[in-house]
Amino acid sequence: MSESALGGVLVGLMFVLFAAGVEVSIALGVVGMLGLLWLKGFTIGLGVVGSIAWSNASSFSFIAVPLFVFMSGILLHSGIGKGLYTAVARWVSFLPGGLAVASIFSCAIFAAISGSSVATAATIGLIAIPEMERRGYARRLIFGSLAAGGTLGILIPPSIPMIIYGVMTETSIGHLYAAGIVPGVVLALLFAGFVVGYAVLWPDAAPRVAEDRGGLLDKLRSIYEVAPVALLIVVVLGSMYAGIVTPTEAAALGSLASLLLAAAFRRLTWRTLRDAFQATIRTTSMVMLIIIFASIFSHVIALIGAPKALFGLVTGLGLPRWAFFAALFAVLLVIAYALEELSVMIIILPILFPLVTGLGFEPVWFGIIMVLWLEIGLITPPVGLNLFVIQNLMPGTTARDVTLGTTPYVVLMVALVALLFVFPELALWLPRHTAPR
Repeated sequence: MSESALGGVLVGLMFVLFAAGVEVSIALGVVGMLGLLWLKGFTIGLGVVGSIAWSNASSFSFIAVPLFVFMSGILLHSGIGKGLYTAVARWVSFLPGGLAVASIFSCAIFAAISGSSVATAATIGLIAIPEMERRGYARRLIFGSLAAGGTLGILIPPSIPMIIYGVMTETSIGHLYAAGIVPGVVLALLFAGFVVGYAVLWPDAAPRVAEDRGGLLDKLRSIYEVAPVALLIVVVLGSMYAGIVTPTEAAALGSLASLLLAAAFRRLTWRTLRDAFQATIRTTSMVMLIIIFASIFSHVIALIGAPKALFGLVTGLGLPRWAFFAALFAVLLVIAYALEELSVMIIILPILFPLVTGLGFEPVWFGIIMVLWLEIGLITPPVGLNLFVIQNLMPGTTARDVTLGTTPYVVLMVALVALLFVFPELALWLPRHTAPR
């Protein structure tokens, strides 16, 4: 069997397994191991499988994944971040749609310590939803602002998808973290600007009441309420960008600091620890299994020469860079509405990365594009994780509320992607002027 025929058979088998309902990681593992056994023989093939599994499981950079998940779990289950929303709301309540704006800004700040989109949406949503519903905010405005705001958890560092991208493509995780800051802030401002405009055009969707405006004393008191979050940001990001620690070491410091803060505020209970450990084991096991099996599959794809063949095909078309990128992102958008994005990213990166870098795109810049694509997938039905989180917190939400609530934010994310294509320095300026390890 020729290499191209083998590649077609393996890809076809993978989609058959997906259609049969087999888990993504298991399907990748089956297809990858069958391909290796065919190409290398039984003995050598099993040896390669073991080598790939060990190299991924023992990677120092991947240690940051369970550490950041654990830190996020402590913050979520101890309730340390719950005062953040109230504090931010006191400062932005003068704006039209102030509580929804507070949701977005609170998510942006919480993102800087959690690294998890789901934890960000859940933590802020628990406090924000009752407050906005009590004041008569439209459900689609509540839903959209929280679901979209929660996605900032993977763009503003620390970010677990950035760790995965960095290790798989051998790109500096520290530079990826630096590159995500400016686009993350810009996206938060775009979201907030949309909310303000929406509230101005449709004031009934975001009623304003006198109690939303706190006095100066309340605003000053809010500084104390956000102190735990501010301290964690300094510990995690400050130590990393000061060049003191690596991203993995910053994750360890953040986990320790979150434990100490939870204990200091008397929120560290056995139940909190149990829930945090369970979330860490569940998430890390899922991610690592996908990464290991996807790496086996990618190794087979590389052996049969698929990346090189794809590069030759694309360059032979003679498309300008903007046309290629537009076509690529259009395909990714279709995928975002149909499949679970993190798994797909891990599958396609070994094929896609050599192609885009071969065409002259910056690896760090493309990493931010991929994270933005993941953000879009988190709020697009039917498989967006943030949609499930917010729907669980808002029983009775209809499909119409979901679609109308999140679509404007998807448009804004696509607009930011276009902006990054025209002005790549939005992502690249900061990593070029900082030197995190």
